[in-house]
Amino acid sequence: MLVLQDEDYEVIAYPDAEACLDALRIEAPTSKTTSIDLLIVDWRLNGTMSGIEVIKCVRSVPYLAELPIILTTAATFTDIESLRDLQVSLLEKPFSVDEIISLIKRVTGPLASS
Repeated sequence: MLVLQDEDYEVIAYPDAEACLDALRIEAPTSKTTSIDLLIVDWRLNGTMSGIEVIKCVRSVPYLAELPIILTTAATFTDIESLRDLQVSLLEKPFSVDEIISLIKRVTGPLASS
């Protein structure tokens, strides 16, 4: 998180999946847009939901359907096709600072901060 802040990204961290989803739902219920440029989620999360379940919930909200998402994991992830279907970029741990910054810039395009 500090690494991203050092790169001038604004970072919001949530304690669990439910808090993240609540924040995303509250973000823009009337305007149908969001000020969030990117979601980075781990496959294994605190609480009852997995990262994939969070991503499916996000993708079910029309104004979040195109939100860039990066899924991080230390586990071997074999269901790459489902990630493609969900429009998710995979970043396997361990990863370097350069790797995550490069991926963020690639998936956010002109929205990338720095």
